[in-house]
Amino acid sequence: MAKWIQLPHEALYAQADQASFLDASKMRMCPACQIQFKATETLTCPTCKKPGVRIFDRLTIIAGRRWGKTRIGSIAGVEEACIPNSIGWACAPTNPKLNRYVIPAFQQLIPPDWVAEWSSEYLDLRLKNGALIHFQTLDDPDQGRGQGLDWLWIDEICELTEAHWDVIRPSLYDRQGVAFFTTSPKSYDWVHDKLYKPAFDSQPGYWACRAKTIENPKFREPQFQAALEAERATMPDTMFRQEYEADFVTFAGAVYGDLLLPQILHTPEDVKRFIPEWPQIASWRPIVIGIDTGADHPFGAVKFVSTEHGLVAVDEYLEREKSFAQHAMALKRLAGSHPTRWAINKNEKQPMIELAQPPHNIVCTPAENDQHAGIERVKSWLYAHQLWFVESAVPKTIQQLKAYRWADPRRDQQHRDRAMVFKRNDELPDGTRYVVMIWPQLPKHHVASTERDISALPDTMQQTIQRMRRIDAQFKDEQSVPAGINEFWA
Repeated sequence: MAKWIQLPHEALYAQADQASFLDASKMRMCPACQIQFKATETLTCPTCKKPGVRIFDRLTIIAGRRWGKTRIGSIAGVEEACIPNSIGWACAPTNPKLNRYVIPAFQQLIPPDWVAEWSSEYLDLRLKNGALIHFQTLDDPDQGRGQGLDWLWIDEICELTEAHWDVIRPSLYDRQGVAFFTTSPKSYDWVHDKLYKPAFDSQPGYWACRAKTIENPKFREPQFQAALEAERATMPDTMFRQEYEADFVTFAGAVYGDLLLPQILHTPEDVKRFIPEWPQIASWRPIVIGIDTGADHPFGAVKFVSTEHGLVAVDEYLEREKSFAQHAMALKRLAGSHPTRWAINKNEKQPMIELAQPPHNIVCTPAENDQHAGIERVKSWLYAHQLWFVESAVPKTIQQLKAYRWADPRRDQQHRDRAMVFKRNDELPDGTRYVVMIWPQLPKHHVASTERDISALPDTMQQTIQRMRRIDAQFKDEQSVPAGINEFWA
């Protein structure tokens, strides 16, 4: 039998975010008493002694390099393994990272006299309390298949794909297990969308924090601060922000790069600079909706309102596996009672026919579908600050635009002679592209009419007033012509 080796301890530094993470992992709710408590010595309710359920079962730490992600992940794993007969996995993206970082982190924490058995062949660590810790590499998503788990820790999860998470997470269901993740960010990827943002939006069960390298007390010492500043001076700004400030920067290969971020309207006050009546939209404002149909992928639509300062995205639609009739009904609700233009890929002849059928009567304008031309038009509008997005109204559109990237010619590009966009989660960016292709110029500033509304008057009276208005307008036009012009042309 292989011997479990305990490595020397590294110094521990008190960090508020790490303490909050450990506290969140211990929080329970008693279903009977409806009270919250922290599971420390016991996992049962202090009042009724019944088992509590976890308040947070998806915990994510996004942190800069050398902040202590692996250390706090291993501490959380050891705390979970202190529960008798529990089963947990500690995972890393590759075998070198598993053996160089994850396993040594546990060897620093678990003394040999805790260990009942250690298998260096199967990477199974059995403790004397009956708990099992299995160390697993995840080079391939199928390596995530296995036994039911009480806890799961994945280090550097941003290096994995969403498919890895889809395969491994069913292991947590039958035992109501907890998953916690530690990683440096990789832009606005699936980890941001599926793990970090739900916590940011206070979705039940999710907890997350984001921490900079400098928040590690160790880096507040002069020599470490100097090293960090040296890194800042020699690295590209975006790379430094990602690696050391845990910032969700726009990654290399992004189609729209940093052009998008300034065009997002975050607050109602921001929106009212463009649409003063927000959250209502005046009936006289033109609407244009871009449509991207799909059978094997979601059906998407983005609604833009025309303002004197540009087009503003104010609503969206993204659904899959519905009939055309259901999509059409949703599109009509999206448009409301406003005069609406519909933009669609010019090659989608059959969808245009389907949408134009009664009772839908959605007559679409075919839009030029050249990908590069459309992308350049969108870039131009973003650069000129003529295209805006309301954050609270079109979150999916913003997410897809942030993740919109050029395909990697080595892996996912079939046409090597020309750069192509990676075709996944691109329905709403495509809808946006179609909109700007049929809307080639800025809308004119709306001038409110100063004339009295006569729509409620009898028809004969309306006709008389309209005739007098035409005569008055003609008289004003004649008065504006310089003297002698009429006589000359006569």
